[in-house]
Amino acid sequence: MIIERWEAEELAKARYWTLVYGRRKTGKTFLLRRYLDWDVYATMGRSGLCVLEVRGGGAKLVPVREGVEEVMRRVEKGDVGVIDEFQRMPEGLWDYIAFMRTTAEGRLILCGSSLSIVRKVFDRRSPLLALFAPFKVDLVSPADAIKSFSEKFRPREAVMWALLARDPWLLGIVEVTGSPIDSIRSNFRALVSCVSGLVGEIFEEEERRLTRLYDATLRLLALGYWSSRDLAHILYDAGLLERAEPGVVTGVLDQMTRMGLVEKVPLWRTRGARVYYRHRSSLVSLLLYLDEEYGETHALPSRAGIESRLGLELQFFLGELLAEHKGLKRAYTILPGGKGDIDIVLARKGKPVVAYEVKAGSFSEKEAKRAVERIKEYGVPRAGLISLTEKPPEVAEEVLGPEDILRLAEDLARRERESTWAS
Repeated sequence: MIIERWEAEELAKARYWTLVYGRRKTGKTFLLRRYLDWDVYATMGRSGLCVLEVRGGGAKLVPVREGVEEVMRRVEKGDVGVIDEFQRMPEGLWDYIAFMRTTAEGRLILCGSSLSIVRKVFDRRSPLLALFAPFKVDLVSPADAIKSFSEKFRPREAVMWALLARDPWLLGIVEVTGSPIDSIRSNFRALVSCVSGLVGEIFEEEERRLTRLYDATLRLLALGYWSSRDLAHILYDAGLLERAEPGVVTGVLDQMTRMGLVEKVPLWRTRGARVYYRHRSSLVSLLLYLDEEYGETHALPSRAGIESRLGLELQFFLGELLAEHKGLKRAYTILPGGKGDIDIVLARKGKPVVAYEVKAGSFSEKEAKRAVERIKEYGVPRAGLISLTEKPPEVAEEVLGPEDILRLAEDLARRERESTWAS
């Protein structure tokens, strides 16, 4: 199973020197190797060696300096060259690349799995400053993921597969057939091992250690703790903080946001908080949650437990899709007194435009009316209902069934590609 991504066309058609970057395992190397017509490709290793490949000539292991010099000789003559895992290359070679830029007739692409490397490249003291255009490869866009899976699955399964496979490394571990819930359940232990390794790699590439504090914070986020205040108290009680101060945890969360592991969703009309912290990846969130719940047992996760967790991830996933489609900002509302939440709030300049209640299952007439009433009670001008099972009752300004979600995704995917062509 291959997800067709808008980034592929952008990378293939560009003629400028490019720095491709992003969190590990988001598909950067796959995109470059599959869609870019490269002539020479060097992958930096951690040992001082690199794998050098020449189109039509096979691969060989050579010292890093020799590999970089070969790439730059070919780029100077007009070829397209790639230096992958660029963050492992000695910074002493940056001046050499900058010098070769003055006479090079070809195109060079640097690819790095570290977000901190971007800051170094574009620092005012960097010899590479102004030589490369940055290109971030994030998780697969909701539109591309849904559109790709809709060609093989019914709408509900397509959306649920898309939700998880935004982290494309999943597709190399599980067989893409049937229900994604059953696939996660049956491959639970292998996937948990993979995600633990992935998180460790991300920290290593960012030149940081995965400490107990970072690990505990990621696991608490997966368990549903989102407030820096609550996180601070739990981490302090566990002996991982010297003081139960939210500001310390906010610093940790901000660091992991820069690393691509965490995202901050603005809260609208939620008392005592402005930001909802959550995992950027629904797959990572789900697997860390399952590891906490079932890791010490020999039992498989319950199907109902996985489905329940995915229900929460679904609302943020669809919120991102709708925000991109409508050109609005995504927000979220936690209601006071344990009354639940408003799943998706889309705003413009801080003011709500429309809000949605999301269900993987179907709405009864009573549930639909109550959801709309709750949205309107909070002063949102338009209410919407979304179901992945069937079209909701026509009691809101906007009702979206599974086929409607597919159409939205297809429309947005088309617009993303038209924007790429236009640029």
